[in-house]
Amino acid sequence: MRCGPAASMILLMERSETNRSRGKRVLLAMELRSYRQALAAVLRHLFPDVSFFEVDPADLDRETALLLPDLVMCSKITNLVEGLVPNWVELYPDHGFRSIVSLRGVRSTLDGAQLSDLVSVVDRLDPAASL
Repeated sequence: MRCGPAASMILLMERSETNRSRGKRVLLAMELRSYRQALAAVLRHLFPDVSFFEVDPADLDRETALLLPDLVMCSKITNLVEGLVPNWVELYPDHGFRSIVSLRGVRSTLDGAQLSDLVSVVDRLDPAASL
């Protein structure tokens, strides 16, 4: 059975209520699989209590709706991610030098984002402020 936009939003809100008590979730959807896998491996080692999920960028919206992550790191932000996820990082959009970070709606830019910058973003996550 298919449901309309209003029913879909209600289901997402109910799912988000259920997910409030869970641990932190981070969704990684960068274009280069090797980059995504390497970053996930490092972050899993540094943050063993955080769940990291790797997905192909083409599956970003679907996986975001399913997982309702606390943070998304991706190559290209989507309207769905921007609307549902409280924290996100758009890494090198259009293969540029500048990345965009949004933490609880406050945006900033990073020139030449490095691993330490991404570690800092994960470290600053607050699941109580998330969906």
